[in-house]
Amino acid sequence: MIRDFLNIVARRHSGLSVLICPVSVQGDSAPAEIEAALAELNASGLVDVIVVARGGGSLEDMAAFNSERVARAIAASRLPVVSAIGHETDFTIADFAADLRAPTPSAAAELITEAQHKIAEHLATQSHRLERAARFQLLQARQRLTRVPVSSAEGRMNTLLNRLDQRLDDLSFRQEAAVSSRLRRRQLHIADLTAAVLRHDPRQELGLARGRLAACRTRLDRSLERTLHHSTARLSALDARLHSLSPLGVLERGYALVLDAQGGVVRTTNQVAPGDQVTTRLSDGDFISRVESTRKTRK
Repeated sequence: MIRDFLNIVARRHSGLSVLICPVSVQGDSAPAEIEAALAELNASGLVDVIVVARGGGSLEDMAAFNSERVARAIAASRLPVVSAIGHETDFTIADFAADLRAPTPSAAAELITEAQHKIAEHLATQSHRLERAARFQLLQARQRLTRVPVSSAEGRMNTLLNRLDQRLDDLSFRQEAAVSSRLRRRQLHIADLTAAVLRHDPRQELGLARGRLAACRTRLDRSLERTLHHSTARLSALDARLHSLSPLGVLERGYALVLDAQGGVVRTTNQVAPGDQVTTRLSDGDFISRVESTRKTRK
């Protein structure tokens, strides 16, 4: 089963061979799988360092990395183990058993590549110092040889050889300086390209767009709320005004509306005669009555 998860995805990152071994990091079977994976990687000879990593989660989610089985497997590893479990504030027993703890999985990659770059720079410096020391020793040996009496032909030959050696040293120094200068320019160019990529990172643009969208949404909500409040107030005012002008409002103040048999409004006594049937409309309903007599009001 362990060979199955060693169907490894290989890729290059900053000169490192990265081997991704997916195993279960949660559940009852997780400690056994992690222990077996560590043992298999130690025996495979494919890697130089092991990173035990997983994303953040609750204490129950990271229980496998607090188990004694995993801690002993990390401590027994012949290869260096870097623990990158959870977030920066999360700590597990595996962090203390490992050779190095990284706050996040991405930070673990940065620490490893940074260490590799430092080793490469140290080796380059030592190689340069060794080359200078060898040249110095060779120069001293040549000076000692020049003190030995030699024939005229041998002297001319040594002089020619010294000149050639000096020219070779000059050319080597100039070539080394040119290569170093070109390398520095390339590094600066790569740094500029990296900065340009980061400046145009779509995640940053997306974050800014989300911020602008949230601000627009907030302004829109406030505008809608103000518009709704103003519309409600205006509707209430119109309703009150309409109610004051409505005949029903007049009826509520104790007045009545008299209708004849055809439904027309009776405004004068000339429109009805004794015996006519009329309908009287009140605020809460109406009633039917019959005219007994009419009488005009004196003005």
